[in-house]
Amino acid sequence: MFKYYLSLSYPYEDLSDIELQTLVERFFQPSEALQELPLIVIPEYLLSLSVEMKQQHPFIKQAIQEWLEYARKDDECLRIERRWIPHTPVYIPNTSKGKQFFKIAKAIGEIPLTASVLPKNQNQGYWLKTLNYFWQARGVVLAQQMLGLMEDPLEKGGIFSNRLPLTSLNNLKLIRELDIACFQVLARGQRIIQQWAAQNEITYPFSKPLELFVEILKQDFLVTWQLGPCNRSWQWIPKQKQRDYLVTRAYLLREGIWQESLFDSAYDCKRKQEYLEYLQGAGWNGYWILAMRSQMQRTGKYNKHLEPYLEAYLNAFIESKELCVDEFDWRSGQPYKKRVNGQQITNSPGQVQGIVDSLGYIQWCWT
Repeated sequence: MFKYYLSLSYPYEDLSDIELQTLVERFFQPSEALQELPLIVIPEYLLSLSVEMKQQHPFIKQAIQEWLEYARKDDECLRIERRWIPHTPVYIPNTSKGKQFFKIAKAIGEIPLTASVLPKNQNQGYWLKTLNYFWQARGVVLAQQMLGLMEDPLEKGGIFSNRLPLTSLNNLKLIRELDIACFQVLARGQRIIQQWAAQNEITYPFSKPLELFVEILKQDFLVTWQLGPCNRSWQWIPKQKQRDYLVTRAYLLREGIWQESLFDSAYDCKRKQEYLEYLQGAGWNGYWILAMRSQMQRTGKYNKHLEPYLEAYLNAFIESKELCVDEFDWRSGQPYKKRVNGQQITNSPGQVQGIVDSLGYIQWCWT
């Protein structure tokens, strides 16, 4: 049926690919899947138009086309072949706040493709593009939380509510809380971090907390990629081991910032010291935590301007730590995942493969 539809010419022969894609999705229910999110800045008076009218407006059509042309170049670099790139435009008012919204969302959304990682095979290319889509959504939900300008994209009636899968919506809600909490700590503690960097003869190259925040996210992404797709070993890191590490990290993070307990055992002190040494070599991903620790230990008093925000960050990290557990088990650079048969989950992960379906969505299936 789908192939027959594509073979039709009149009256569709003069439609652009974007127009034809929109028409096809009216006949074929689009997948709820991660997809390209063009950030389209438009005059305020166009925001009141219906979705259909926006799609037909010449200015908006041109802007979407230009965004997708850049996305097509990313596809070429990642060797992703497809006629259509599934997308959901995000319309942003052309105002000072709108421009700030665009800056925040774009800076976060492009991290996977600007983090200097090189896929070693096609599955890694598909996965990098999938992560790019998730980070685009992550940037939009964070910008919306900080600036408003639109309804919550994750709630019913929001722009993502019927376009992204439920798991992605839930994950984005968790990661949004973590991002907001981290950004607030960086904004509140900017002067403290700058002073700590100067005292330790470390160049502070950021003019605004947002720049530091983006750098921390980029370093987080690189660590995750190194532990996942870049794992060349025949052995994957067991998920339970990943979870145990995250529980330990949450504990050591709390103890690393606040004063050490007098009741710590020698083993606890050793673990904390090892974690602090790790932070010293983790770049800005660790420096900001060391700066917070230095401030807490220097004053020895409750800091109402910082500690509530640090508590909020740690609580958000604990709530969202499962997101740090990779969806796949990576072995020798290839993804594996356990099958779900009814209510049963297989004991051993099977290798999965990325494919592009007829509408351009990236899907994963067992080989």
